[in-house]
Amino acid sequence: MRFGAFPITELQSFPPPRHAQCWVYLTLNAEIALSLPQSPALQQLIRQPRVRISVDGQWLWWGLRRKYQARALSKLSGSDLIHRLAEHCSQSGQRLLLLGSSAQANLGAVQALQARWPSLAVSGIAPPHYTPGSDGEQAMHAASLAAIEACNADFVVLGLGASKEQRFALQLAAQLDGRVTGLMCFGGAIDLASGRVKRAPLLWQRLGAEGLYRVLQQPARLGRLARVLRIIPVLVSGQY
Repeated sequence: MRFGAFPITELQSFPPPRHAQCWVYLTLNAEIALSLPQSPALQQLIRQPRVRISVDGQWLWWGLRRKYQARALSKLSGSDLIHRLAEHCSQSGQRLLLLGSSAQANLGAVQALQARWPSLAVSGIAPPHYTPGSDGEQAMHAASLAAIEACNADFVVLGLGASKEQRFALQLAAQLDGRVTGLMCFGGAIDLASGRVKRAPLLWQRLGAEGLYRVLQQPARLGRLARVLRIIPVLVSGQY
């Protein structure tokens, strides 16, 4: 499957509380798009009716907008949507759980969102590092389900890293039907919401240089940026 075949279904409104089916919301960036051929879990996940996908990343947005010229595709990143979701939960009285990132960033994001929306019911949990497919992953999933139950979460923002988020959603979404309204796979949005990582200025975003801006703050991401640059010849070729 090519990433150009992703069923792009932009978020127009959040589903009603305790929806019968737990939605999974995925923001599609270049890294996720490139991983598709090697990720059976992602391929299986995106075929499910519960999944909604938006475009995240300027280069990808340019390419998909060219492919789907009849559609007015928007660029909706997790770092934007986490604030839209917090505002929605604050106004509707729904509860939000942040699951992922480091303990410091998770706490910082909880505090930042509560400061902006004082009526927001939000809590967070930062799971320890684990290897996918290991006993550690099973223990983390069990602890996460317990945390979701304890805080009576309506929405859960996942900040575990792309592959771990996809596995989490694939394995657990059905168990949350009728209990959780949505699992939101937002990548690094928790780090950005906490303020520990600064969002690129709007001009950098529009030039498609947001990844470079992140590297300037976090040099360890240089190798990751180099891998993501492989999306450019794919987009130029149109074979997606």
